[in-house]
Amino acid sequence: MKSKFLKYARVLCAVVMMLSIVTLFCDTTGIARHYLGWTVDIQFFPSISAGLIAAFVSTLVVTKLFGRIYCSVICPLGIFQDIVARLGRLTKKQKIKYSYSEEKLWMRLIIAVLFIASYLICAYPIVGLLEPYSIFGRMATTLLAPVGRLIAEYLAASSEAAGDYTFAMPAALNYSYVMLGVALFSLVLIAILAFRGGRTYCNTICPVGTILSIFAENSVVKPVIDHDKCVKCGLCARKCKASCIDSKNGKVDSSRCVDCMNCISACSKGAISFSTSSDKDKTPNIIKRIKDRFAKKAKEDVNATVATDESKRAFLTVGALVVGSAMTKSMAKTFDGGLAEITEKKEPVRTDRITPPGSKSYRHIKDVCTSCGLCITACPNEVLRPSEELDSLLTPVMSFEKGYCRPECKRCSDVCPTGAISLADLAEKSATHVGHAVLIADNCISLKKGVSCGNCARHCPAGAITMAPSVVGDETSPKMPVIDSQRCIGCGACENLCPSSPYSAIYVEGHRVHRID
Repeated sequence: MKSKFLKYARVLCAVVMMLSIVTLFCDTTGIARHYLGWTVDIQFFPSISAGLIAAFVSTLVVTKLFGRIYCSVICPLGIFQDIVARLGRLTKKQKIKYSYSEEKLWMRLIIAVLFIASYLICAYPIVGLLEPYSIFGRMATTLLAPVGRLIAEYLAASSEAAGDYTFAMPAALNYSYVMLGVALFSLVLIAILAFRGGRTYCNTICPVGTILSIFAENSVVKPVIDHDKCVKCGLCARKCKASCIDSKNGKVDSSRCVDCMNCISACSKGAISFSTSSDKDKTPNIIKRIKDRFAKKAKEDVNATVATDESKRAFLTVGALVVGSAMTKSMAKTFDGGLAEITEKKEPVRTDRITPPGSKSYRHIKDVCTSCGLCITACPNEVLRPSEELDSLLTPVMSFEKGYCRPECKRCSDVCPTGAISLADLAEKSATHVGHAVLIADNCISLKKGVSCGNCARHCPAGAITMAPSVVGDETSPKMPVIDSQRCIGCGACENLCPSSPYSAIYVEGHRVHRID
């Protein structure tokens, strides 16, 4: 009963964690962040970026004491793999059976070194493509968040039809086909690996798994085989989704074990327990394992079949890193009931991208953001979208074709788990200048058509735009916008609400370093 309890407790914790994180990505009200925000704050790499030392150190301490529980009940990508692996076992007539496999040590180390080196040299697109929380975040942003919005739209429409306005119509997502392509590639790759081999991704590619494995290799408490009770039936190895149990030799590689407890609950002899181990059950540390590999290489030739298998895995890994930059973007056109084409707003060519208030600078958000997409799903104004520039791939930037950054909103800052976007309060946001407006007189309908417009001046929350005669001294001449760049905060209201189409007569140019009054 005790062995079953451990597995059920692990499953319950994982389900609660997964539902909480999915709710956070699908929420359109901003309420979930107040109750469930901690679920992303404790993620391993975001906690480093946000400077949450307590969460980071706690993860390492828990791993050293109990093994890789983090991978089993906290990491959403790990839980996702468990779900896929479970479906794989349920849908096959001949249930998939796992088996022990040797550690892919060199691949793990190469990817982990690449990950750490990329972080140190500020190659953050590579970091974001490998980091497990960010991978799941992109999958949730592009595939799950739209479902949440459909549900919210249905509730809003139903309540409105009933004369009740409890539910508000949610804003649409600023979709990026690059992010969608990266998310789908990650989904397919990881799902195939999980369907066939359980936690193959965690113990082959995931850099966080490799880092935690160093602390877990001789954890205080871990699955231990009692050699007196073990009958060498191999059932534990067939149930092990991490492929880390060598049932023939009665050993568990605790550096790869993710504490799923499947082996403990499956053993009818009670030969495996979650307890302290003796010296003979200890997993050799990573230095010794590297030395052993060198010795093995010197004594025997490399098996061609294994080499081929390794090259295939390496190909998949490299593909995961470069697929984002290889995607091409397509634009969709909208038609008004088939009667007349609606010319959509197009983003102007900006010298500098606009990053959200609280991101401090273009460099800061590139350095700290892991491109999980949570801020994009949280934005109620349809302003944030993933960057498609190679040096800042998938980090949030602002565009104003569908909305503008309202002074009363700081939802992106509230949900950001890494501190890439951080605002103390709305007063700080109102004092932050992320860009300045620029007038393109040739597009202004007041000057082109002689009509009285002034839409930009009426809606500027900072009072940075006034309408003045286009000819000095001639009060009868068409009025044109005059911009006070010192007062402009770069919110994009003028650009978004300008009736000129497809390009606005006024647009925002970003500041590489934000100015705070």
